[in-house]
Amino acid sequence: MISEQSWDEIKESLKVGTKLKGVVTKHFPFGIFVFLPHIEFTGIVQIPDFKDEGHMTPSDYPAVGSSVNVVVLAFKEAGQQIWLSMKPSQLNQSK
Repeated sequence: MISEQSWDEIKESLKVGTKLKGVVTKHFPFGIFVFLPHIEFTGIVQIPDFKDEGHMTPSDYPAVGSSVNVVVLAFKEAGQQIWLSMKPSQLNQSK
């Protein structure tokens, strides 16, 4: 879902640890998809990347359409995926 930027340009502009604001677009049993408007790309927050402590279930997900703060965790080359985190400890340490 890359628009005007190439995958390499997205990886170069974001960097691991970058804090972003996005919009929840879909729920799945393994996590949520978050649209990142300024790069027009959708990233993934998996269940282990929501909370520092405690259990997360799909019933705890933020609502589709809600705005969320996320941090870039990693880039997965296969499938060109951006893995994101919503953990408070990582949000507090990010730029």
